[in-house]
Amino acid sequence: MNILSDTISFIQSLSFIDIIFFFAVLVLMLLIITLIYFIKENNEDDLEENTPLSKLSSSQDEISTLKEITEALSEAEEPAPINFSKYEEEQEEKAIISYEELLNHKNDFALNYSEEENIADDLTVKKVDLDHLLNKENKNTSELKMPVMVISYEKEEAFLEALKTLQQKLN
Repeated sequence: MNILSDTISFIQSLSFIDIIFFFAVLVLMLLIITLIYFIKENNEDDLEENTPLSKLSSSQDEISTLKEITEALSEAEEPAPINFSKYEEEQEEKAIISYEELLNHKNDFALNYSEEENIADDLTVKKVDLDHLLNKENKNTSELKMPVMVISYEKEEAFLEALKTLQQKLN
C-alpha cells in the first residue's frame, strides 16, 4: 500500500506539462517498438520470397520475358545516325579512334564459346572465350598494325643516359 500511495503522491506533485511530456515519451516509445516490429516482419517476408522454391515458380515468367527481349533485340534495326553537336564533332576529330571506325570494325570478330549450359528446357547459357576470338573475315591486318621503328643502339644509349640525368636533376 505504501508503494501505491507514494506513486500517487509523485504523480500529484508533477505539473501538467510534466505529465504531458511523460505520456508523449511513452507514446513515442510504443511507436518506435511497433515500427521495429513491422520492419522485422517485412524483412522476414522478403527472405521467404527469395528462397529457391519461390524463384522456381516465377522462373517461367522470366524465361518468357527473356525470350521476348532476345527476339526484340534480334529484330532491331541498325541505330539511327547520331547528330553531333559542335563539341561532339570536335571531340570526334581529336579522338584516337573515331565512332565510325568502331562501327566499321564491330563485325570483324565473332565470339568463341568455351562452354554451354542448358537451363530450363530451351534456355542456353554460353560462356564466352575472350582469349580466342574468331576472325570472321580474313582482312588484311597489316593496315591495322602500326609500323615499328628501330633506332640504333647508340641513340638508345644516349636516350637512356638523358633519362638518368633527368632523374638525378629531379631528385
